[in-house]
Amino acid sequence: SMANQSKRISQETFDETVKENMDDFDMSREAAIADAIEQFKMQGIDLSNVVTSLSNMDASENPILVATKRVQQSASTDGGDDAGQATAGMHELRELLSAPDVAAEAKVMAGNAGAIEATLEVLERFAEEKEAAVSAYRLLTVLIAKCEPNRQKLCEPKQNPRVGAACRALPKLPDDADVQEVGFRFFKVASTKCEAVKAEFMKYDGVDIIKSALEKHVKSAAIVIEVAGVVHSCTNADDYSTLLSGVFDAAKALGNERAQALPLVYAAMREHEGDPQVLKEIVAALKGCAIQEDVVKNIIKDGGMDLVLKAFRQHVSHNTVAARCMMLIANMAENDDLKKDLCSGDAYDLMLNAMGTHANDPLVIKCGFAAMASMALRMPENTAIMMQKGAAMLLLEGMRAHTMSAEVNRQAMICIRNMVARCQEIVPILLADDLEDLIKAARDTHAKCADAAFDCLRDLGCEYGGLGDQAGKGANSAYVTSADSLQKCKADQLKAGSAMVTWEEDD
Repeated sequence: SMANQSKRISQETFDETVKENMDDFDMSREAAIADAIEQFKMQGIDLSNVVTSLSNMDASENPILVATKRVQQSASTDGGDDAGQATAGMHELRELLSAPDVAAEAKVMAGNAGAIEATLEVLERFAEEKEAAVSAYRLLTVLIAKCEPNRQKLCEPKQNPRVGAACRALPKLPDDADVQEVGFRFFKVASTKCEAVKAEFMKYDGVDIIKSALEKHVKSAAIVIEVAGVVHSCTNADDYSTLLSGVFDAAKALGNERAQALPLVYAAMREHEGDPQVLKEIVAALKGCAIQEDVVKNIIKDGGMDLVLKAFRQHVSHNTVAARCMMLIANMAENDDLKKDLCSGDAYDLMLNAMGTHANDPLVIKCGFAAMASMALRMPENTAIMMQKGAAMLLLEGMRAHTMSAEVNRQAMICIRNMVARCQEIVPILLADDLEDLIKAARDTHAKCADAAFDCLRDLGCEYGGLGDQAGKGANSAYVTSADSLQKCKADQLKAGSAMVTWEEDD
């Protein structure tokens, strides 16, 4: 897919070309811009991320730089700006950066001019002024959303990341619903796939800030959604640039009994039991905390699992609620006692219902297969129940329907391996149809499936290696290594914590 993606250049490169045109060919700024656009278009460069119209504009005329300077004036304590003026300045810059036709590099332009530092300083200065605090969090969110260079500025300097200012400000107005909503939304966006922000949030009493928001604002769907999003992000090892993730510590800090945070999460589930938009976020948050074995025990003991199954039952027709409930079941089923209960109780029937209802949705099927794989692990009695309820057919149908989804196929193969490991007698039943062909097709379509296919074919007693006429011929057969650095880093991270599943929903 790389070939048909247009090449891009940075604002800086574009600006240099325009400046050369102006200096070397005595062109006006407008003519130099038009000429540069034409040059780059002829080279097949996509300029959609560049703010062409502001190139080489005098800083006093460039609206983004003017607005950024205004925010910087509000940040300086001798600037004499009051909270109202600061709010107006931040609002103006946010409007410019949120315009529907704004180019991606406009955010970088503001960031390079110091907008992130200035907004954090304004936030620190006016943390107890509602309007200013709301405006600052909203501007920060716009500046960093889908803009990695700006987000990196939150994490600098490494010893004392700037984002600490945003952490310190959030508990200053704990009763203000607007501040808490936009503040938590900022942290959700900032911490996703960013270990440094997760760590900083937890360091500044993140658990207490979360508890306070859930206690004071449990009735607000909007706030509960954002708080749950932060819990999920801080417990999700999604930053593959780091090997030592703090998410297991975060899960423990949130989920241990002394913290008393999870009971507040359950209260929010009861409060919003009719609202799938809230429930899907809360279940994702619980899934995040359930990467820690002690936390799993607490969730069972304190009735959290019952609430999840109730939400699952009530909203089984909602694809994301169903998918996330099954992901949580996959993580929770690490616990052998719970695994028996889930499979013999109505959880497994709910899963069948969900996978039947959403048979065409690869996300739901993938999560269902992951939960089945978890239930079958080390549990021949569960495998027996699952087979009796049609697991063989379900796995085959899922693989047939979703040949293009690597994860559906990979989870199906892991599930099959876990089932046959202790129940060899089911192998002929599984192989009676086209399972072997489906596994080989998955192996030859998806690099991600190579290892699982190799192991699965071997465990089923099929041809899996050097003798099969197909072995090694498929583009991604088991002989093609899929251990690129990303996979390895993911694997090392999981080994460091637990075998539980943590993948992104959109992969």
